[in-house]
Amino acid sequence: MGDHVAVRRLSSRRWRVLSFLAQHGSASTLDVALVCAVSRLTAHRDLVWLHAAGLVRRERSEEDRTHTWWYEVTAEGTEVLRHDLTASGRPVPLRLGQRPPGAADALLFLPLLEVSRRNPGRCELFQWLATMETSAWLRQHDLAQLRADGYGVWLEDGRCLRFLVHVDRGAVGDVVAEHERRTSGLGGLLTSYRRTDRALPVGAVLIIVQDAEREEQLLVDLVREPLRPRIAVTTRKVLYRYWPNDQVWRMPEDGSVRRLTDLGV
Repeated sequence: MGDHVAVRRLSSRRWRVLSFLAQHGSASTLDVALVCAVSRLTAHRDLVWLHAAGLVRRERSEEDRTHTWWYEVTAEGTEVLRHDLTASGRPVPLRLGQRPPGAADALLFLPLLEVSRRNPGRCELFQWLATMETSAWLRQHDLAQLRADGYGVWLEDGRCLRFLVHVDRGAVGDVVAEHERRTSGLGGLLTSYRRTDRALPVGAVLIIVQDAEREEQLLVDLVREPLRPRIAVTTRKVLYRYWPNDQVWRMPEDGSVRRLTDLGV
């Protein structure tokens, strides 16, 4: 079914699925259902159709006991998207169809989208930019030296927070001494902020670290050498246990834990 007939039969929702996979790397059926605001069964049918059309591929790990299928756009699917964007006069995103999955997408984008779905009219992820679009946004504000993993605008109970997010990758290098693991790579998260005096057009910079030990070290560093932008820190484990808009963000200045919308106050 991988021909022009199949492409002509693409519904607007399947175009959206294809675009999401091309710009965010791989995704599960549940991810697609959440992004497209449809049932899991509908998302499954769309992905099966796209797979049969040769526009997406799928794989699953033999070590995964849930046997979850993960879908990615194919070269043919990418070309179909590229042609459609060009023909309609819309810009083609950089590295379309070649992006690895973003850690910030899994840790913040999808959970905040879920909170929005659960609380219509009260919570909304108004905007989200993946890593490359965030870089372009920073360049537009003369902040090209910054490298963030994402940018978002969160609305809750009539309040708004614009934020940048950084995800700690853990210890840097193949051989790192045990006593250095809690600090290895942390400095790089903040270096670019120490090199600019420009005001950031966001209310907070969110940093998600690997574990509690690295979180404590980062908070100590921020107290010793404060930064101009407001920094809020949490761990991956905390975000796996609680919704990211809840009281999970720690502040270096007083050690308090705040909700997402309280960070800009």
